Order: sequence, then C-alpha cells, then structure tokens
Amino acid sequence: MAESLRQIKQRIKSVNNTKKITKAMEMVAAAKLKKYQDLLGQTRAYGAQLERMLRQLIGATPDFRHPFFEVREPKNNLVFLIASDSGLCGSYNYNLFQTAERFLREQQIANSFFSIGRQGLGFIKRRRFQIVGDLSVPRPQEIQTTVKTIIERSSSLFIEGKFDRIYLIYTQFFSMGSYKPTVDLLLPLEPPKSTGEKKSEERYILEPSAEVILNQMIPSYLELKVEQAVKEALVSEQVSRMMAMRQATDNATEMIDALTLARNKARQANITKELIEIVSGSKAQKK
Repeated sequence: MAESLRQIKQRIKSVNNTKKITKAMEMVAAAKLKKYQDLLGQTRAYGAQLERMLRQLIGATPDFRHPFFEVREPKNNLVFLIASDSGLCGSYNYNLFQTAERFLREQQIANSFFSIGRQGLGFIKRRRFQIVGDLSVPRPQEIQTTVKTIIERSSSLFIEGKFDRIYLIYTQFFSMGSYKPTVDLLLPLEPPKSTGEKKSEERYILEPSAEVILNQMIPSYLELKVEQAVKEALVSEQVSRMMAMRQATDNATEMIDALTLARNKARQANITKELIEIVSGSKAQKK
C-alpha cells in the first residue's frame, strides 16, 4: 500500500507540473492574441476604405486593364498554405489540412505549394506535393517582410505565366468561438463587387488620371489581401492554442482532484491497516 501511495503522489506532482506549463502557455497565447487582434482590426478598417475607393474607380473606368486581372484557362495552381510552426493548438492545423485536401480533390490540375509554417511544410512533404518555397510563421515585426515575399513570388510567377491561378488557404477569424479554414483566390484579382449602395452625386477631379491611380492602388490592394490573410491566420492560431491550453489545464485540474481522492483513500487504508496490526499485536501479547 505504501508503494501505491508513493506512486500516486508522484503522479500528482507530475500532473501539477504539466498544469503549470499549460496555464503559462494559455497566458502567453492570450497576450499574443490581443496584439494580433489589434493589428487585424487596423487592417480590416483600412481594407474596407481601400476596397470602396477601388470599386468606385473601376466603376468609373470600365475599359481599364491590368495584368493582375487577366483570366486564363487554369492549368497550374500555386497554393500558399498558412499553418503554424508548432503544435499544441487543438484542431487548428488538422482542419486546415482537411480543407486543403478537399480543395485538391476538386482541382483536377497540377498544384504546387508555398508553405508558411513548419506544420504546413510537413503536410506538403507527406503528401509529396511540389514545394515552391517555405517560410516560418512571422512574428508581429516580421509580418510586412513575409507579406512582401509572398507578393513578389506570386505576382512574378503569375505574370510570367508559370501559374494560372494562385490561392491562399488559411484560417479566417470571425469571433473567439468561430474561425474556419478558407480558400481564397489571390490571382487573378476579382474586381471589388458593387455593394448596391446609392451612388454619390459628388464628382471628383482626379490628378493624375484614374488609370494611373489604379495602377498604383491595385498592388496595394493585392498586398492588403495577403496581409489580412496572414493576420487572420495568426489570430485564429492563438485563439485555438489558448482554448486548447485552457482545456488541458481544466483536464489537469480534474485529474489532480481524482488523484488526490485516491491518495486520501490509500492513506486512510494504510492507517486502518496499521491500526488493525497494532490491535492484533496487543491482543496476541495479552494472550
């Protein structure tokens, strides 16, 4: 019985140490989440205004043409897969990879991958897909560098005709309890759709021409789409990790409670056994 009691105490100590780790990881994920949410909020606000301006300018110049809007018969796809660098984030990567596999089954053409995140790179290698490149998941100060790398690679490969369509597969964030993997067409760009709102009666004088302004705005619009996708993925990852670590902490608490009860029962049984031995020994000595 003493051996069993010692083992229970060791298990309680081990689970308690694990609980401290998962609680610390939950707090770290919550801190990162707040920072990424602020960045995502800024990007969404800017994106709404940029898309509104782009929609108005394209509507005013129906004959405008740009290489990023060129639609070709799809023969080769390039997919940017935004996953995580590490695990311990619940079903975040699993759901993302399931979405990627469904997308590939629907596409009856060649697909190549560019991975952002080591977990995504491992998935691509296991499936033996062609890898165009890979990057680590960026920290806040590295987001712009990662976005520029994606833009440079995707735009050059698309304009050169090496890939006819370029996709982003990432996890879109809606709320703390809602985020899901999304497949988004990056190139060719789809012109911003009209919202059906009443047209303004105001008239604008454009300096220089609308075409020149559009040629400057469209690369910014493409960059915005990539930047928002990266930030959506970062927020979703931290939410998933925070929830997973919270669940792990709760499970550890329940296990500690159960082990504590088992320890108390074992200790009580040990004490009862010792008392019986003392009483039996006393009776035998009297006889």
